Amino acid sequence: MGVQKKTRKFAQMKRTIKAHDERLKKAATKKETPKEDQLTRQITQAPSNMFFAANTALGPPYHVLVDTNFVSHAIRAKQDMLTSMMDLLYAKCIPTFSDCTIAELEKLGDKYRLALRVAKDPRWARLKCSHKGTYADDCIVDRVTKHRIYIVATNDQDLCRRLRKIPAGILGLTTALHLQSHLPATQTILLVARDFSHGPESLNYASAWAGAHFRPIPTSNPQLTQEGTQAQRTYTYFTRLAAQEPGSGVQSLPGIEYLESPPAEYLNAENIQTAYGYLDGFQQLQGEELPEGVKWGVKYSTFAVNPPVYCAWLLRQFVLRGGETMEYSVVDLREGFYLAEDVRTVVNCTGLGMGVMRGFLLLGVRQTCLVRNPCSVTITRQNGDGSWSFCIPRPLGGGTIVGGTKEPHNWDPNPSLETRAKLLDNAAKWFPFEEGSEGKFDVIRDIVGRRPAREGGMRIEAEKLSDGRGVIVHAYGAGGRGFELSWGIAEDVFNLMRENGLVKEKASL
Repeated sequence: MGVQKKTRKFAQMKRTIKAHDERLKKAATKKETPKEDQLTRQITQAPSNMFFAANTALGPPYHVLVDTNFVSHAIRAKQDMLTSMMDLLYAKCIPTFSDCTIAELEKLGDKYRLALRVAKDPRWARLKCSHKGTYADDCIVDRVTKHRIYIVATNDQDLCRRLRKIPAGILGLTTALHLQSHLPATQTILLVARDFSHGPESLNYASAWAGAHFRPIPTSNPQLTQEGTQAQRTYTYFTRLAAQEPGSGVQSLPGIEYLESPPAEYLNAENIQTAYGYLDGFQQLQGEELPEGVKWGVKYSTFAVNPPVYCAWLLRQFVLRGGETMEYSVVDLREGFYLAEDVRTVVNCTGLGMGVMRGFLLLGVRQTCLVRNPCSVTITRQNGDGSWSFCIPRPLGGGTIVGGTKEPHNWDPNPSLETRAKLLDNAAKWFPFEEGSEGKFDVIRDIVGRRPAREGGMRIEAEKLSDGRGVIVHAYGAGGRGFELSWGIAEDVFNLMRENGLVKEKASL
């Protein structure tokens, strides 16, 4: 019986198909060639806060989102969570737990009671969750997708795979942050924007790629007088920010202006004192201090801003203080009253949006160049033909902006090589090149950005809706001066809202 079984099995083995049998070879498949008009590949554009090779939204103190598994593993390994994080990142860290993570630990029962006690440590930050469901992984992925300001601590391989697949203008960000710091706990802010600093680059969202520096303008009309007071208040804030928050992307450095054909307002001593007198180190240049051909010049202490870093820093501060955001394209400002519960006030800091459709704005296009050539000073130069040139270094190794042009009503989204050549030729005459550069610019990219400006100047006013739904507070139309007026405008918006009884100030202790 046993012999028969072995024989039968041996015969079955002999009948199997051999590895080199022709029947096992795959039939040759014909390669399809894509059609000429067929798009063969789509590449997702990198977010603007992923500036060059780094995420500019990350900066110490690092806020580390901790999941359930990480707490449990840290206890098993007998590791102090905070000490280990700081040893790894060489900076201050703030372990952060969401309501969903705490709820998940509570559901796991007595086995995770020690992990729950660690997660509820009062030293850690706590994130409130307003969404439905309490699945911690979904909560973490949602937060990291919306705001690239967190480091995630996890041992979950599935969560790691999900995280690896994750692909507001300056006035709106600044105003939201300023209002947030002055409102009581009973009033909250929802920041709604079509584009955020963590989103893809867009020529209609110019804040992230602006040539941002602080440069006063002598008063020649009531609008510039108002902008002068807003600029002065912003200068005071930047002074404090550069000293206390170097990671914000704001840096103090010398500023120089040379004018070959100065307008009349630059020749009025009173105007100059009003516009420049409050600046640290202000000095008007005379005689041999001026380059050949220059008739007017000043130097002072100013500020340069790295826009991607700074916008990400503002958004990070807003979110970490409990602010909520929503990516949404608003068609009509009245939509804002329906995007959350019990909305009584909508603050309109739109750029290309409501104002353009209603004819309030004069649209301008400005082309600049981002170059690798370093520079330690901002230089603004008026050429003999009346055109302007400037160079603005970007702090934290962000290159240098060389510009620029203003072309109202030019809707062409493409950069012009002819314009680039003209900009660089003008700047090459006075740019402080380093040795070895051979007096040439190393261009990284051309930048085209639309800066909406209002014909009558900035609009800051409250508009009560006829249906009694609420009040719209307008604050838009700064053109290319958004960064240097931002904190002054934010203060004016808050004061206007307070005068109209729209906000309640925090109680002072």
